[in-house]
Amino acid sequence: MIGSMPSRERGCIAPYALQARPLPVGTSASPVVDLRPGLGESLDAGGAAWDAVMDFVRRASGTRSDGRMLAGPETIKSFDPRRGADHAQLEHVLAALDGGRPVAFYGWWPTEATAAVNPTLSVDAMEVPPPDRKGAGLVDGHAVVIVGYGRHGAFPGGGYLIVRNGWSQHGWGDSVGDGAMPFTYLRAYATELCACRLDDGPARRDGEGPSGCDRPVAGTVRLPEVAPRDQIDAEIDHRARCSDRRGSLTHLFFSEDIVELARARAICAACTVRDLCLQRALARAEPYGIWGGEMLIDGVVVADKRGRGRPRKVPRPRLVVDEITGAPIVA
Repeated sequence: MIGSMPSRERGCIAPYALQARPLPVGTSASPVVDLRPGLGESLDAGGAAWDAVMDFVRRASGTRSDGRMLAGPETIKSFDPRRGADHAQLEHVLAALDGGRPVAFYGWWPTEATAAVNPTLSVDAMEVPPPDRKGAGLVDGHAVVIVGYGRHGAFPGGGYLIVRNGWSQHGWGDSVGDGAMPFTYLRAYATELCACRLDDGPARRDGEGPSGCDRPVAGTVRLPEVAPRDQIDAEIDHRARCSDRRGSLTHLFFSEDIVELARARAICAACTVRDLCLQRALARAEPYGIWGGEMLIDGVVVADKRGRGRPRKVPRPRLVVDEITGAPIVA
């Protein structure tokens, strides 16, 4: 499926119309950072999406009033199509925006049939679909530029990112192709994140720029073979405790934080379809996440996500917390 593709073909996805209003922002959800006024240019939709957004990021970061020069690309998240971004990587994205640097996003993207927005506080934020839509409603991969963000608890994950897409002529977002992506969407579906490092910025040890691997040419014609969704899947969607229209809990089930993972297990503990959810996840060989109250890594149930360093001789007891507050529950 992924194969080796020429560089010019990486990151392509056919434009389609997404019914989204322009991005009016109410006073209660005003952007914390909005780099758009200084950009003054649209994103070219032609060619390879990743090459286009990286060129946009370089040009936008290179126009600075503080005199600092660019010192090369900076990888925030190395390319990995199986896992989204963790909390530290999200915070790194926000820190880059705070410093006036746009960020390139590459990841899973909804198809024309599944794309939808959720009006929240006058912002048309993208809906966050369930993770089992990968390959069946979400394709890998598309690239956009993150040019700002706002914080508000009404959005999944506590805020939204202002993203510039190359689809302004196809009905996506506002007149230049800007839209809103909830924090949770990036946490669940970002496969690569990259910015431009300034001359006095710290170098990251996990990479200098985007990975060298070739990305798949995305599009509905390249969807992998997956089992069709049936009545059981629809029942899980309807009855699962983690399911809502905004995907506000999705990040807990794919987190790197042990407390958030424990909250996800607590949500599953009282779910009436947890066994069905786990069976379906095992059948799909899900690469990562909490499914039916169990941790899956590469399609196999594991006791817990292993941390760094040498494993303990005596494993710690599994953390049990309150699903709302995350406070530990002592038996």
